[in-house]
Parts: sequence; C-alpha cells; structure tokens
Amino acid sequence: MSVLHRATLILDALAESRRPLTVSELATRTGLARSSAHRVLQSLEEERLVVRSPETVGYVLGPGLLKFGMGSHLRLLAANRSHLAVLAREVNENVDLAVFSGREVVVVDQIASPARLRGVTKVGQSFSLHGSCIGKALLAQLPDARVRELLEGPLRAFTPATITDVDRLVAQVDEVRRTGVAVDREEHDRGIAAVATAYLGPTGALQAVSVVMASHLLAEKWDLAVGSLARLPGATVDVAAARAQRALAGAR
Repeated sequence: MSVLHRATLILDALAESRRPLTVSELATRTGLARSSAHRVLQSLEEERLVVRSPETVGYVLGPGLLKFGMGSHLRLLAANRSHLAVLAREVNENVDLAVFSGREVVVVDQIASPARLRGVTKVGQSFSLHGSCIGKALLAQLPDARVRELLEGPLRAFTPATITDVDRLVAQVDEVRRTGVAVDREEHDRGIAAVATAYLGPTGALQAVSVVMASHLLAEKWDLAVGSLARLPGATVDVAAARAQRALAGAR
C-alpha cells in the first residue's frame, strides 16, 4: 500500500467522522497498523492537512486542505452553472447542486427561481444522506456495503415521512439505481418535495442535482422535472421507469 493510499484512508476517515479521532481510532477505521497511522498523521500534520483538536484528544482535518478545496469548488461551479440555469428555467423551481461531505451531503450551488420557494435550502447547507433525495441519489452511486456503512447508527426522523429503517433505505437506493431518480416527499421538511439525480460531473466529481418545490406541486411537475434532469450532461435517468416510480412515491 502506497504512502498516498494510506494518507487518503486517514483523510477519508476524518472527513466521515463527526468528532476528532485518535491515532488508535484511525488505525481501527482504516485497517492500518497504529505505528503506520501515526507516521502518516505526522506527515499530514506538518503540511497542516490535519491538526490536533483544540477541544479534545484527537485529530481533525486542517486548513491546509482549503487550497485544494477552493480550486476544486470553483471548477465544479463553473462546469455546472450554465446547465443548472437551463434546468431552473425549464422547471421554474429552485435547483440545487450538491456533493458528498463525509456522512452528509452539502449544497454547493443553487439557482433560485424568483417566483418560488425561498429559504428552504441555501448554499453551504448540509443534509442527511437518508433524509434527502440528493443524499439518496448519491448513495445510489455506491455499492450496498458502502451504503450500509454510511447509514450506520441511529437515523434521525426529521418528519413523520423520514425513512429511518436501513433495510428500507437500501431497497429504496436500489430503486434509485434502476430509475436514476430519487424522491423526497416531505422527508426532510413538511410541505417540501424534491426530485434528484446523481452522476459523475464534468470535473470528475460525483454530484447530485435536485429540483425543489412545494409538495403539492410534485404530481403536476413530475414529468417536467424528470425530463429536464434526464437532459443534464452525464445524467442517466430512465424516464419511463421514473414514471412508474412516481406512483410509488405517491405523486399522483
């Protein structure tokens, strides 16, 4: 295993953790020997890619990563902006662009329709993987074993419609793989629905794009939203299969 691979394992583990991790915890999570994990951490710390937590024992991601993240973020936005704008005009609803952020998904860009919802989502806002269509769309790009790993632990119910049973979620993710479309019908916020798809974007990043609307408009806008998402470069939406999923989602 190369030094770069070991460093990547460490950084991924820290990114997915909700708290600082000790050397022993990182060794356990990555499968590295404790001595190897410690050597990699020392090198990463020298470059400020990781830092010791000021609040408790353990390591967290460091400011040295910003120089990589900022450039990548700007390329991601530039590569997708025009496509998001076209989609927003077609559906006349808010359109969000999102990517993985550890065990969550974060909105990195948005085209807001002037006549539609305001304040439901915003750039920089994080959502759970299980309680959002952008999260489930991204999970559908991963193998089941990884999906179950990311869904470990108690899952929060944001509304009565939130699915918190892992087996049900895995089955739903499998359906998303078949159709290319994920649905959120008031699973995160009452009165709000969304339809999303995920794919490898023009920068090589795994990304999700969603159309967000008032839930009472889901039936009316379903075909338009799905058809517009299907036209995104790189998207693999099975429009015919998604029509059947519409009924399963309750969009009648």
